[in-house]
Amino acid sequence: MPTIYPAVLTAIVATFLIAACGGDTALPNTEPTAIVETEATQEAPTPPLWRYVNSGWVSPSNQQSANAFSRELRVAVITSSEELEDFNRTVISKRTVGTGTSLSRAEFPGSVLLVAYLLWLPVQGDPLSVVGLEIDGNRAVVDLELDEDAQGRAYPYLYAPMTMVTVDRDKFPAEGPVEFVFRLDGEWQVTLTDTLE
Repeated sequence: MPTIYPAVLTAIVATFLIAACGGDTALPNTEPTAIVETEATQEAPTPPLWRYVNSGWVSPSNQQSANAFSRELRVAVITSSEELEDFNRTVISKRTVGTGTSLSRAEFPGSVLLVAYLLWLPVQGDPLSVVGLEIDGNRAVVDLELDEDAQGRAYPYLYAPMTMVTVDRDKFPAEGPVEFVFRLDGEWQVTLTDTLE
């Protein structure tokens, strides 16, 4: 019995120490708690206003004002099949990458075709593209980008890199002329006004 006594005494002392040191047991919280559910909403990116139609290299027939050392941005806004035929007569297509599907995206009169080409660059890759379009009332800003590091075999002759996109006609105001501002690499370049009729 003398050997059990120290063990009992140690247990009693430990119980008093635990109680003295704040050995209170935590009671469960019986108050209702509101569960806040957060839904992770991820908005899908807004599709661009324009659709790719064609790109490549062209040789304009009216190139008297531009020589091999000039850098001139030329643009066109096309709203009918007749205007598209006129444009095709003024440029000779040398290399294009549009497909039958992309070329059929310009359905008139429900589409507006935006065309830009840059005089002059050595033929290499497909460097000119539309990267942005903002329409604010009767003003549309078309952002173009020139890829200076175009891949592919370089040819020794000069052609104008060209890009062509279509925009639905209902994206523009129903009345009044629309001012189109074509910017190349963030710089203001060419302004063209069209009635879209």
